[in-house]
Amino acid sequence: MKTNTLSVVVVAYNIPRELPRTLLSLATPYQQDVTTDDYEVIVVDNGSSPVVGEGLVADYGPNFRLLRIDDALPSPAAAVNRGIREARGDNIGVMIDGARIVTPGLVHFARVGLGMAPTAVVAAPGWYLGSDTQVNARSNGYTKAIEDSLLQSIRWPEDGYRLFEIGTMDESSVDPWFTPISEANALFMSRESWQAIGGMDERFTYPGGGFVNIDTLERAMEMPQAKLILTLGEATFHQLHGGVATNATVEQPKHWLLWKAERDALRGREHFSFHAPSAFVGSLPPALAPHLARALIVSPHGAGPATAAGFRAQLKPSEESAPTNQAAAALVELAKVELERGNYKAAADVARMASSHAPAELATSRVLLSAGLLSRYNEHRDAAYFTAIGDAHRVIGENETADIQYRNALALAADSVGAHAGLASIRMSGPSYYDWLERLYAELKPAVVVEIGVFDGVSLSKVKAPTLAIGIDPNPRATLALGAQTHIFPETSDAFFDRGGADDLLAGRPVGVGFIDGLHTFDQVLRDFANLERYCDAGSVLLVHDTAALDDATQRVPPTTQFHTGDVWKLVPALKTLRPDLDVFTIATPWTGLTVISGFGKGRYDRSWIVDAGQRFANMEFAEIEANLGEALGLVANEWEPVLARIRANLVGKGGGNHDQGGWRRQIAKLMKRL
Repeated sequence: MKTNTLSVVVVAYNIPRELPRTLLSLATPYQQDVTTDDYEVIVVDNGSSPVVGEGLVADYGPNFRLLRIDDALPSPAAAVNRGIREARGDNIGVMIDGARIVTPGLVHFARVGLGMAPTAVVAAPGWYLGSDTQVNARSNGYTKAIEDSLLQSIRWPEDGYRLFEIGTMDESSVDPWFTPISEANALFMSRESWQAIGGMDERFTYPGGGFVNIDTLERAMEMPQAKLILTLGEATFHQLHGGVATNATVEQPKHWLLWKAERDALRGREHFSFHAPSAFVGSLPPALAPHLARALIVSPHGAGPATAAGFRAQLKPSEESAPTNQAAAALVELAKVELERGNYKAAADVARMASSHAPAELATSRVLLSAGLLSRYNEHRDAAYFTAIGDAHRVIGENETADIQYRNALALAADSVGAHAGLASIRMSGPSYYDWLERLYAELKPAVVVEIGVFDGVSLSKVKAPTLAIGIDPNPRATLALGAQTHIFPETSDAFFDRGGADDLLAGRPVGVGFIDGLHTFDQVLRDFANLERYCDAGSVLLVHDTAALDDATQRVPPTTQFHTGDVWKLVPALKTLRPDLDVFTIATPWTGLTVISGFGKGRYDRSWIVDAGQRFANMEFAEIEANLGEALGLVANEWEPVLARIRANLVGKGGGNHDQGGWRRQIAKLMKRL
């Protein structure tokens, strides 16, 4: 061979599927800017069964040859050293695991890097194929068939740099541009340097070599004036196979303990060394740019705001078709939300859940590629994490597990709105109270709607022309387009009714529907109910929101949590006790119910019961009804037709007693099991 040549030693053991790809990636013309005279590839078969065929190796070029070790040891260290001894080049590269596909400039830039310093140690970062570390990936359904489809999706080997689109950095090489590395799965040095460190230490005897690869880099960097040169845009990509180190799952913790004990005994120290590069060699392929951009934004060394802003768009995963599996599709969308929130650990774990349902879907891989590495910087599981995992289990119907996760969140942050909302969503599901408002307004076609508590205007926007809409709120923040003739009064409901504000607007017309969602206290909801009832007739319906409190903590007055319903629930037992003339029931709509009241206009308007209600129910404790919430609140299933039929029955004068009492009791019993 001519001078300044490179020998690449590749160790193979029982990898008949993976080895041909590795060899193809080391051959020309896949390898760029080199000829077969510039380098050789030595395949060392470390006892494979069946053996690696000479014809297979020879097919990749005249610079490929095979060494076969018949009495091979479980550790590849001796096989590596055999390859080093047989090497003809001035410089030698070692790939201890022959299941790694390489990028197209590896050989060329390894040669360039070796010329940058007399004792250059050139290393290529290690990656996995797939969107997760292979220990995690296999447990979430990643298979060789899926890996094959990923390679097909980038049309490999047409452009070998597109491997960066379907890979994730392995544990030893996370963001190697800014973070020291501990290992290299393609390590290049001069022949003299390999001789100086004595090759690989054959006293590492475990299958796969244990920590022999880590040890080799450590000893190389201990050479006087050693310079670590890292390939900028070149890497090795590990394929899924039965490897001891990368693919073991349950057994891996045991392996690591054994490997570390062996290494500590040989070296007399417990800590590992990490190595920062002195220089980089190579180019930056476009497919690697998003990974570098992400590393600039989130890395141990941080990044300035301007730099982060410049690359912020690179964090967003590329768009793929939604998974056909419904559970996976829901989880992918949730993972994207958590990724945008910066909740990377949750985004990664939710994406892993999606992968377990649809491991072959690219959409799950893309999200996990973005979130998985980011999550490695912060494994802390806070309330936001547990809330997100609770949401993930809830959207796929695993409510018992979701409940546990939400309560884990509340144990860390008792005022977590997300956790409270999640628990409320488990308890009550189906159409929301917004859906009910829209449906009821469409069905009942009220001439007038009065809403107490406008807030952001979402509920008021459900009123459509030609209905007259009256909104009352001391601090309205409505910014939505409203679809009816609307009057909003920025004052308290007490002030509005005390000054007769409704009289002029109604001009003798009754309130068709009244919606109370105001101050969320029992005394106020009593007054609001009484004020609206003055304008009700037999065709009127009053609706009260937040009457099915989640628990004692979230119904306290004054509020102690952000997720808060107040004690408006007391209105329901008060009406059921003191106003038997009315039909009162509560739809189990998320998150905290909607009470429907009808049957007005059966007698002369009389407010005297209000005083009695205040005296009898103001001090009622939530614990008094919590165990029998369904009966106390008249809970009914969150289903359109039964509820609409009941309301219609009351509005045509049939009264509240003509509906199927047995059916309502059955619904209550069903709901109580969920509550």
